[in-house]
Amino acid sequence: MNEFKPLFLILTWKQVGNRIIRKRIHVRMEHVQPSRCTEEFRLRKVKNDQLKAEAKARGEVISTKRQPEGPKPGFKVEGVKLETVTPIPYDVVNDLKGGY
Repeated sequence: MNEFKPLFLILTWKQVGNRIIRKRIHVRMEHVQPSRCTEEFRLRKVKNDQLKAEAKARGEVISTKRQPEGPKPGFKVEGVKLETVTPIPYDVVNDLKGGY
């Protein structure tokens, strides 16, 4: 009789010092869930295929590459009073005496 039937064996690699060892972990079925790491990629692939088919029907060529967001648009700041700021003059004599 196999007592590990409802379990999964997970093999991972762990670096210990200057070597890499294999770790074996037994996990019950209720603690395992499918990976969602490629979910967004699969949805994007289906969407890109649809966009390519529509563009091909129109006789166009489109790019399905992801583009960076880019800079935010510029704007003007209005209704602000300008204030001129000048530094306090440095007094060498008072600084040598130990303060003001």
